[in-house]
Amino acid sequence: MPTQIPSRRNFLKTIGVATVGASIAPASLLAQGESRGIYTAYARQKIGSLSEIKKSGELDFFYPDSSSMCKALFIDGKVSAYSTLCTHKGCPMLYDPEEKVFNCPCHYSRFDAQKDGLQVIGQATAKLPRIHLEIEGDDLYAIGVDGLIFGRYANFA
Repeated sequence: MPTQIPSRRNFLKTIGVATVGASIAPASLLAQGESRGIYTAYARQKIGSLSEIKKSGELDFFYPDSSSMCKALFIDGKVSAYSTLCTHKGCPMLYDPEEKVFNCPCHYSRFDAQKDGLQVIGQATAKLPRIHLEIEGDDLYAIGVDGLIFGRYANFA
């Protein structure tokens, strides 16, 4: 028995219903209190102290595992942290404290640390993943990642 080919009108109605359904489903999950953003909570991990980063201006650490290099920065009175693996090919990047940018020595991508890790130039197509931090007294903790760490197809908690 030959299969019936849907008309253009029926095809477009089906696509429209599927699109609306796909956009409503995530919203209903959020309404139920379930977080579904790009932010991924990993295990809380102490990475250093606030006094230490205020003194040196930067702090190297690994998060969420030993293969994910990161750097916390103290710029303009605020602490922020990023993955230091280039989003293009995963090369370890160097931080330039004078220009406040991360430079990739492999393919020359640059990321602005003062603008949330935004790519300035180069081969990369995404900004740097930001590490969410929490300060408790003088202790500095990494608590999650906003963005995809290079080499992973998903961030898992």
